[in-house]
Amino acid sequence: MKLHQPIRNKTIVILCICFLIILALFIYICFHPIIIHGPNRYPCCSVSISDDRFNPIEAFDFTRGDNRIIIYTNWADIRFLPKGMRRWTVLESKDNSVIESVRKNFVFKRISDEIVETTDYDCRIFFLKDGKLVFSCKMEVEESISLFFQNTGWVFAENYDELVSSFSSLKPVPFPVVKIK
Repeated sequence: MKLHQPIRNKTIVILCICFLIILALFIYICFHPIIIHGPNRYPCCSVSISDDRFNPIEAFDFTRGDNRIIIYTNWADIRFLPKGMRRWTVLESKDNSVIESVRKNFVFKRISDEIVETTDYDCRIFFLKDGKLVFSCKMEVEESISLFFQNTGWVFAENYDELVSSFSSLKPVPFPVVKIK
């Protein structure tokens, strides 16, 4: 009987260590989620801006179909999110009325051609229409909401309060690995 006791203790210790490693990895991934996505069907960087005011997702109808909006916020930038938005790294909504509300208020304005912002932001917004990625762009959400385009630099939201109100309806993604087609 004494011979089996050390083997049993070693097995319990090994299982506990494996459990703690898996738990630590899960917690790490919660703070640093993995977002797997392919190219946009409609690349955001090719958005042509003829005037200073535009809505990059205006052409899409999110009232029907299998649609999603996903906002990824870098863990370091969560503290800057406005009041009302949940403090989580990946937020999403599959509710078409919420997505359509965001679409209607997703109007941005270029302030000036002379403003050059070199800051890079690791946060992104994704819009999926019928399960396919139709728009993705770098985004900043603080005291203003900004998008980054290669051809214009940062542009700023005109309907900040309405967008924050819509974004407050997004729910945290419990599993930290998100695949976007």
